[in-house]
Formats: sequence, structure tokens, C-alpha cells
Amino acid sequence: MAKISNTAENHPDRILKLNPVIGLPLDIEGSLLPCDADGIAIVGSRKPSLYGIKLAEKAAEAAVRSGKTVISGLARGIDTESHRAALRAGGRTIAVLGTGINIIYPEENVGLAEEIKHSGAVISQFPPDTPPIGRNFPIRNETVAKMCSSLVLVQAAAKSGSLITARLALEYGKKVFVCPGEIGDPLFEGNYGFLKKYRNSRNLSILSDFDMLSGESGCFDHDFGLLSERQNAECTEISGKNTVSGDKKEVQLDGTKKIVYNIIKSNPSGIDFDTLTVLSGIGAAELPAVLLSLVLEGIVSELNGKIYKPSEATL
Repeated sequence: MAKISNTAENHPDRILKLNPVIGLPLDIEGSLLPCDADGIAIVGSRKPSLYGIKLAEKAAEAAVRSGKTVISGLARGIDTESHRAALRAGGRTIAVLGTGINIIYPEENVGLAEEIKHSGAVISQFPPDTPPIGRNFPIRNETVAKMCSSLVLVQAAAKSGSLITARLALEYGKKVFVCPGEIGDPLFEGNYGFLKKYRNSRNLSILSDFDMLSGESGCFDHDFGLLSERQNAECTEISGKNTVSGDKKEVQLDGTKKIVYNIIKSNPSGIDFDTLTVLSGIGAAELPAVLLSLVLEGIVSELNGKIYKPSEATL
């Protein structure tokens, strides 16, 4: 274990050129490298579904493939699965603790923490012997948000602590990707609430393709309908994809959006999610992201019972 002063050259503030800085001495076991500056934080529920676990694993694998370090909090659930997937893929990972450096919580992650020390680092800003105390975990979340360059919110219920990390990441100017789940699933209620609350943020996007995590996906927000009205107008001038004539919106879409919208348009009284899945040929895992994008763009309306119909502006 090494206590690193916040003025030392090997402190994360300096070696990773953090902005904003952590600004506190840290206990660090393992190693930090300059390449960790482009790290991706992966956060989510302590009690994820199997689908949530698979999302976390794929996000971590995609991060490693693109040469990025996976950062998380070593908690049960999404954090643990993200660290493990990064190690299995031969990548680097950093665990930020909410306890003292010598107190691994949960205890079943003691072995995982040892593995992380050989392929990254375990970090704590709390004094040694600090036990797991509830008030310390939001502080840990703040450090995770500071250390990453982007963040993936995998699966969060309405009151998940991972929403704190995602909010802070946005406030710090980091890119935040939100994984879609089945609409109405309480385990993803926090994800959809976050998207609705921060929909005008330029750094927010739905994660519809894991290749997006490589940072080579072009326009970050445009394809997902998460821009402000002014930004949408600017993008429309460039792309010419969506135009408004009088009170009627003329819809021009590509790919899966076009397929789904055309089916909905041909059922003006409404069509349910399961029928859409069958008619579109798009899997139930991918379809929610497409639907949410169409809803946020204002061209599809969602009714109770996961029924979808064209918005009045397009009729």
C-alpha cells in the first residue's frame, strides 16, 4: 500500500490530468498509468437481472477492446461483473472503494481485489480500517465520476446510488451512455428517469451499440433525439433528416427507426410492444432503445400498457 499525496506526480490528479481534481491524498494498491486517463466507468444496480449483468459484461469487453480502462466501485452486482469482465478480456480495471484500503466490501470480493491490483489499481480516499458506512459511498461515487472520461449507466432502479455517479459525471462534462431496458421494467426505471430528466444534455446518449464506447461513432447525440431545440435545428440544417412543414412534421428516418415507425404509422389506433417485436423482426433487447428515441423525437407517442401510436404532429 502506498499513501499518495495529492501533490505527488503519481497521484491520479496529475498522472491522469483529472478535471475536476480529487484533491485529496489517496491510498493506492496496484498501479496507475497515463492510459487510464481515458477510462470508462461502468455503474449500476447491486441486484441486477441477468440481462443487466450481460450488458455490463459486454460494455466492459467493448471498453477493453478499444484500449480503455474500466472503472467501478467494487460493489456487488454491476460493479463486480464489470471488473471481472475487464479482467477476463485481458484489460485494465480500477476499483474505487467506499471503505479503507484494507477493508474490502463485500468480503466475497477480496480475491477480485487482489486480481485488480495486478491489472490496475484499488484506490481509497478513506483512512485504513474505515468500515462500510452508508454516507461514504456517495463520496466514493463522486471519485468514480471524476476519474472517468465517460460513464455507462447499465441498470438502475428509481433510487439507485449509481444515478448519483451518472449525474455527477454529466456535471463534470463527461459523456454518459444509458443502457435501455424493457419499458416498464422497474429495474430500469432509474435509466429512463435519468434520460427524461437530462434529455437536453449534449453529453447524454442511449447506448444502442457497444461500438459507441470506442469514441468513434461520429455525432454523439444527434441520432438519439437528445438535443435541445436549438441544437436540433442546427443539426437539421446540416442533415436535412427531419423537417417541419406548417403544423405537420414530415418524418424521414433511416434503418431500424424507419422500420419501426412505418409499422406504427400503419396502425394509427396503436400497436403493442410484443406485436411490434414480431412485425419488425427487431429483438426485444434492441427495440426499447429505438422506441425511446422515436418518443423523444416527438414522432411517436407511448400510451399505458406499452402501446405506441404516431404522434398527432405526424398525422
